[in-house]
Amino acid sequence: MAAYDAVVVGSGFGGAVVAARLAEAGRGVCVLEQGRRWSPADFPHTFGRATAAVWDETSLGFLDYRVFSRVDVVQGVGVGGGSIPYFNVQLRAPAAIFERPEWPAAVTGDLLARYYERAESQMTPGPLVAPAGDRLPSRTEAFLKGAAGAGYAPELLPIAVYTGPARQHPVSGHTQYPCDYATRCMVGCRAAAKNNLDMTYIPMGERAGMEVRPLHQVVRIEARAGGGWTVTARRLGPDGGGELAVFEADTVVLAGGSVGSTEMLLRARDGDRTLPRLPAAVGRRFSANGELLFAATSSTDDVVDPGHGPSITAGAYVQPPGSRHHILVEDLGFPPAFMSLLDGTLPMVARLRAMGRAGAGYVKAVRHGRRFEARDLFEGSFVPRLLPYLGMGTDAGDGNYRLDAEGNLRLDWSPASSAGMYREMDDALGRISAALGGTYRRSLLAKAPLRRMLTAHPLGGNAMSDNPATGVVNDRGEVWGHPGLYVADGSVMPGPLAANPALTIAALAERTAHWMVHGREAS
Repeated sequence: MAAYDAVVVGSGFGGAVVAARLAEAGRGVCVLEQGRRWSPADFPHTFGRATAAVWDETSLGFLDYRVFSRVDVVQGVGVGGGSIPYFNVQLRAPAAIFERPEWPAAVTGDLLARYYERAESQMTPGPLVAPAGDRLPSRTEAFLKGAAGAGYAPELLPIAVYTGPARQHPVSGHTQYPCDYATRCMVGCRAAAKNNLDMTYIPMGERAGMEVRPLHQVVRIEARAGGGWTVTARRLGPDGGGELAVFEADTVVLAGGSVGSTEMLLRARDGDRTLPRLPAAVGRRFSANGELLFAATSSTDDVVDPGHGPSITAGAYVQPPGSRHHILVEDLGFPPAFMSLLDGTLPMVARLRAMGRAGAGYVKAVRHGRRFEARDLFEGSFVPRLLPYLGMGTDAGDGNYRLDAEGNLRLDWSPASSAGMYREMDDALGRISAALGGTYRRSLLAKAPLRRMLTAHPLGGNAMSDNPATGVVNDRGEVWGHPGLYVADGSVMPGPLAANPALTIAALAERTAHWMVHGREAS
């Protein structure tokens, strides 16, 4: 049995921040991470190796895909958590978000500004500056043009992507190369151009003595009779063999994300019953962050090339005047291998005709001894003029996690109560498409017969609140009625953010850590 001042479960934008700051303050900290540690050379670089990125207990990848009744959730697993596959956006949520009634009174935009600044000082986000000898991606220019033409105010977003000459990273000391525009952000950046957590907070914490234990899956949390906590983890991988490891700590911080942390608390309350007095609100207020994926403009007037550049570069708030919603839309790029897969598998009429012409041309070349004009092999593709989008907005945030009779995690959620917000988002994307001379294609998932959603930004489940009747943690992340038990991740959000949540999660984690160390607000 190992003993620490604090055990942190998870190493994403919440866990890595809290753990590093506690270690800086001289606390003995252990981070238990379910996934493995990755280096840039480990990331899959061919389509055949892409399965290595998908999480299960055999492949131990970094992309965990969870399927629920009406929504699918993609989350990161590994040392660095969601920062491994995330799309680099470090955007502050609109100040008006924190004025919504679900937020605790103490948490305001003005208050969070100082904590946003702390997180930004480590992640160093900024608008994309093209690497030497290159220019802004055509996808970026198309989005800016279309959004401006539709009457919105688009801008380059702050992204944590390095584009300067090769260097030793100032925090980690790792060699960092400029972004290679390969749009591989989702499947691992082999250039190490992303300022993710394993470039920033994690090495910062390790220099201060923080221990990171990869391949440790937490299976049980219980209170010690004399105070403090016991955490039991199962060791994964060929060297772990499923063995159990036990840790004791005065403080435990859950940072497994909306799905992971909520499941751990539900099991402690309703499954193992080691913490039967956890708040009744555990599992409530799930939000998909109003996310819309796989919507796009096709057949634009300009060549867009969605497989070139960082995965997200620009965005615009597009809610109509007088709307009660906040809606952000962004350009979106995918790895070329993914786009080629779509190009080769979707039955596009123009592509099939081009392949037919290519086949006929080849037969003629054989018969008559002519040169084969191979151009038709590459014609008819929809990819060069496809502009994919990511949309986020203030959905209803009314989903509920629960354990079923077999102990499996379920999520009861429907997009129906957020239909008005999604209609406004579709309308805005249609306007941008029209300004580009293209055709708006609604998300295939959202249309009948599927009517499903997919989110990479699940929020809620352990919402912060002003009292234990309406939430799970207080405004500083401590679980109501359970001193020394904290949650620091996207699950503490009491509602949607209408922005990529990484920076807000990190800012709130900075605040939680400061209160844990100093017992007051940062000045």
